[in-house]
Order: sequence, then structure tokens, then C-alpha cells
Amino acid sequence: MFERKKYKDFAKKQLKGRWTVPVLMTLCIFVIMELFSFPNYIRFFNSDFVDYINSLNSGNFDYQTYFNFINDISYNSTSFITSLIQSLVEGILTMAAIGLYLKMSRSPEGVSFKVFIEGLNNWARAILATLWQFIWVFLWSLLFIIPGIVKSFAYSQMFYILSEYKNVSVTKAMKISMIITKGHKGELFVMGLSFLGWMILCAFTLCIGYLWLVPYMEMSYVNAYHAMLKEALETGRIKPEDLTE
Repeated sequence: MFERKKYKDFAKKQLKGRWTVPVLMTLCIFVIMELFSFPNYIRFFNSDFVDYINSLNSGNFDYQTYFNFINDISYNSTSFITSLIQSLVEGILTMAAIGLYLKMSRSPEGVSFKVFIEGLNNWARAILATLWQFIWVFLWSLLFIIPGIVKSFAYSQMFYILSEYKNVSVTKAMKISMIITKGHKGELFVMGLSFLGWMILCAFTLCIGYLWLVPYMEMSYVNAYHAMLKEALETGRIKPEDLTE
């Protein structure tokens, strides 16, 4: 049974009195990802952009200047190499963050920011997991968007498994994720929608509220992961030895 409200309520209790480290970690991740996006911001304010603004201000609108500006934005924002690097860095940071949330979920004791830093040592597994997940989601997306979205939920527990069980391979983690999310993909989607109201409110705080919303969401998802894994073990869909190989 997937008990969304229970996972979210428990997340609030788990974070009570322990917000500082998760909030600081969220801020660090945001800053790092923004730094990787900085070159795109620089390219945005290039000569084509300046020419485009000047043409508007002068009243001499030039379609060629406009198209140069649009093409430049499109080219730079879709750079494959840049996107790939950003995705890999995000995967590394996500793996480290999940490690911290998993530790918080196991004990009511305070956690140190050092846990997040140590989690970065899993960078190799994080990169492999990110690439492996991307390849399969991309291939399924070729069959139309919906299959790709469904599979993204099926593979969504990979990082939790890899972070908690060090001996499980990336390919094995994907298989386990598919097993424990069976019958729960729709519920995971609805769980994501349940945070929509908070997201809208955070937008009115210049996104500062996300520093607290993200830990709340992540702890809720960690609780959902524990419940789905426990259910799979109890029903025999997964055996304990599957998590030690």
C-alpha cells in the first residue's frame, strides 16, 4: 500500500529541528548547478542580443537581427556537451544528497554536512547510473513521450538503491527499481503533483522557499522508497540476497 500522506507527514517529523544541514545542502547544489549554467547566461547577452534590443529601441525592427538572436539562443541552450556535463554533475550531487537523506531517515540524531561531502566519493557510480538511466529513458521516449515518462518513474529508485547498497551494480539497481515501483508509478506521479501548491507558493518568495521545500520533498520520497522496498521484500518479489550481490 502506498500511503502518500503518511510519508509526507513523517518527513516533517524527521526534519523537525534538523533543517539546517538539508537547507544548506540544497543551497550548495543550487549554486553549483547555476555556476555550470553561467556560460549560457553570458552567451545570452551577446552582440546579437544587444543588436536586437537596440533595433527595438530605435523603432527599426530588423527580422535578420531577430533571427540571429533566436538562433544563437537555440544553439547555445541545446549544446549537447554542456547538457551532458550538467546532467552528470547533477547526478553526482543527487547521489550525495540522497545518502544524507537516507541517513536522516534511519536515525533521529543530527546529521553533519560532512555526510554530503563524503557522498561525493560515489561520483563514479553516480555517473554510470545517470548515463544508464538516460540511455533507457531516451530509447523509450523514441516510442513517444508517454513511455519515456513511465519508464522514468520505473527507474526513479536507482539512486536510492545504489546509495544504500554499495555492492549492487548499476544495471541490477535499475532492475530492482523496476520491481519495487511496479504498481506504484502512478502513485509516485500523484505524489509529485501533491507538492504543486507549495511550488507555486515558493515562486512568490523569489524561489527562496525551495530551500525548505526540496528537503521536505526528498525526505517524503525517501520514506516512499523505504515502504516500496519493504513491500517488495515481504511479498518475495525481491530477495535479501538481491541487495547484497
